[in-house]
Amino acid sequence: MGTRMVVDLEELMSCIKLEKEKKEGEDELSQDFAINAAKYEMLRLFLDVLLSTDEEIDEKMGYKSLDNLSFPFKLSFNTLVEYKIIKEVN
Repeated sequence: MGTRMVVDLEELMSCIKLEKEKKEGEDELSQDFAINAAKYEMLRLFLDVLLSTDEEIDEKMGYKSLDNLSFPFKLSFNTLVEYKIIKEVN
């Protein structure tokens, strides 16, 4: 569509990282890294759908050609944009 898009990896990490409660007597260095597995799997699936779709897009038709894309692609794209994981680059 003539627009450059990128995957914001920092935003992706902030979406899936779990904030662990600090226990009394525990120092900051001993905290473990944890992710939300359900969010991780869904976002991974959305990225996979988005990156593996190989449907032809007629750039001359502009946004009208997006009507021909599959529902999984539209859902994945819209979700990733909503969560600011994919962003437009100027």
